[in-house]
Amino acid sequence: MLTTDLCRTLGVELPIWNAGMGGGLAGPALAAAVSNAGGLGVLGMGGLPEPVVREQVRETRMLTDRPFGVNLIMPLLEDDTPIDCCLEERVPVLVLFWGDPGPYVERAHAVGTRLVSQVGSVAEAEAAARAGVDAVVIQGVEAGGHVRGVESLSVVLPATVDAVAPLPVVASGGIADGRGLAAALTLGAQAVSLGTRFLCSDESRAAYKDRVVAATAADTYYTTLFDVGWPDATHRVLRNRVVDEWVAAGSPASGQREGEGEVTGKMPVGGQTIELPRYSIFMPMDGFEGDLDASVLYAGESCSLVNDVRPAADIVATLTAEAGALRTAG
Repeated sequence: MLTTDLCRTLGVELPIWNAGMGGGLAGPALAAAVSNAGGLGVLGMGGLPEPVVREQVRETRMLTDRPFGVNLIMPLLEDDTPIDCCLEERVPVLVLFWGDPGPYVERAHAVGTRLVSQVGSVAEAEAAARAGVDAVVIQGVEAGGHVRGVESLSVVLPATVDAVAPLPVVASGGIADGRGLAAALTLGAQAVSLGTRFLCSDESRAAYKDRVVAATAADTYYTTLFDVGWPDATHRVLRNRVVDEWVAAGSPASGQREGEGEVTGKMPVGGQTIELPRYSIFMPMDGFEGDLDASVLYAGESCSLVNDVRPAADIVATLTAEAGALRTAG
């Protein structure tokens, strides 16, 4: 009932992806759980070096024999080695965010990898389609984490579907339940990519799940505040003490903010412990030691619809049942 042409192309049953939340927040456990449940699990490898990407890809293959994807954030790439790694490992799906996918299309297709571009506008989607990608993920401004979108998903999704047809379109931003999945499919999407809902899964590596569960859309903030490691990139976060203090101070520019350079936490990443300076782009994950109120807590407006932490397979099953019932009733 929910299977789409894109599902069939990718070899999955359900049009449900977890967003490739970067820094390893979406790791092998989450990606494999979503893939094993019938969706497309996506590793979030943005900001990680090639050896870690390769290790995580291979670990995912040990946990699932189903198709999965890898998401890389192009401004965080020092060179092409993480992309080279994914193509050498012949990952089924490679999602590139915030940049031009064109130089990698032929190389991906040569090894059987489907190349997907995550975009934030109709114009970006059209450019990606001309470059020859296999699908686009269109992101609405409601999304959490780094946000390329500037319009609501309900507007930009159908406009994108019309603009790039017959290229498959995946919807991202503000979706957390079966109603959102059914609505996105009705608007022409062939899959949905959920970040905040899967952030609050057992398998997610986020260290602030309880805060997301307790939050509503009104508690999120769209900003460029957390820029150490990636300047001038818009993102949506939960308001916490560091956000409120910055706003109360008049939102001073980078270089003029209180506590710049101060270390506010540390955590293990890729086999080593890294220090997190105030205003860092890295969110608190498993093993984090420090002050959550001085850290970036990425979350989308769909936190209003996220009221618990559950296994990823349960989330997939609930989304499927809810959306299936609505599609049947419709």
